[in-house]
Amino acid sequence: MQTRVVVTGMGLMTGLGLDLASTWQGLMDCRRTIRRYTLFDPSALEAPVGVQLPDGADELFKSRIKPRSRAQMTRATMIALTTAEAAIQDAGLDLETVDRQRVGVVAGATGTGYAPTTLDPDPNRILRNMASASAAWISLKNQLQGPSMVVSTACSSGAYALAAAWEWLDRGECDVVVAGSAESALNEPDVRGFTALMALAEPDDDVEGLSRPFDATRRGFVMGEGGGFLVLETEAHAVRRGARILAVLHRPGLNSEGYNILSPEPGGLGMARAMRKALANAGLAPESIGYVNAHGTSTPLNDLYETQAIKEVFGDHARRLPVSSTKGVTGHCLSGAAGVECAITVKALVEGVLPPTMNLRHPDPELDLDYVANAPRNVSVDHAMSSSFAFGGQNGVVVFSRYDAAGK
Repeated sequence: MQTRVVVTGMGLMTGLGLDLASTWQGLMDCRRTIRRYTLFDPSALEAPVGVQLPDGADELFKSRIKPRSRAQMTRATMIALTTAEAAIQDAGLDLETVDRQRVGVVAGATGTGYAPTTLDPDPNRILRNMASASAAWISLKNQLQGPSMVVSTACSSGAYALAAAWEWLDRGECDVVVAGSAESALNEPDVRGFTALMALAEPDDDVEGLSRPFDATRRGFVMGEGGGFLVLETEAHAVRRGARILAVLHRPGLNSEGYNILSPEPGGLGMARAMRKALANAGLAPESIGYVNAHGTSTPLNDLYETQAIKEVFGDHARRLPVSSTKGVTGHCLSGAAGVECAITVKALVEGVLPPTMNLRHPDPELDLDYVANAPRNVSVDHAMSSSFAFGGQNGVVVFSRYDAAGK
């Protein structure tokens, strides 16, 4: 019999806020976040704007992480550690009373964010550059002794992290896994790199609305930073300790398109296969899904192909299915995106409110779904899907259910 995996805690940090509550409130308030970078001098860049964490992030890191440890971390690692610990606290998980050897960590990351500006030797270079750093620090600081690793599948890293966590829990390797993803690649070399790939939107007359998922005037994504982590447990463990259960995590649907390192497979065919796999793993019919948190990058091909994939998988139900992308206000957090968006999806289930797709003002005749445009919507749903589609064609689709609806 398959183990039921449940969500008992969440940590979230985005350009909307430094924690779950403030990020969610920012979504509900439709707060605009795109600004000129201040983490570095962007004056020589064609795309000098993005979504940074709010003021106070550095002070938060200083209050949570000792100076020597901070010197050995990238900003992305600090985001991962802070959001993971927030998830542990939110779960009410007393690490003194659980078996630490059965608490694992899986973090999605790419290992970017280290951008030295000189050729001088940096004694912390190796530690900061470790691709495994975020998972290692979460385990180290909390003295967790279960399995610990980083998975790196670009923008779907968080979905793959949840899949690995699900496997550990299902096969009895762990009782608890802290899983999610985080990223901060807001530095001149990385912004220049994405600009060279023609992936970023260059500013126009509406800078604050430059990220426009599913809009006819979309012209590329806007970089963001942030992270989202979940505390996952076997249902039996969560019930035994009296935990508040937020949702059920079904086994994610993962696939590779085998098509192109940059472009999605035309028609969204690879995306559709991942969606179908996630539905099959959850044992749900397409019409059971009440909301899709889309990858929705604001790029011409992603938004078109994702729309086509939803139509292919959901058929007539696609016309009635609310779909939204939060990247209009969070920016694209790269490897942090899936962790951020999975946490937002669970919050939407819990609150009975769907977050909006901001900056969608010019309908595209080829993109004709219900994108929950420009305002949140009060809708209670039983089952929700969060999709992440990455460079390299590595797709991850995650389905969550409300705990009281998981058997429906």
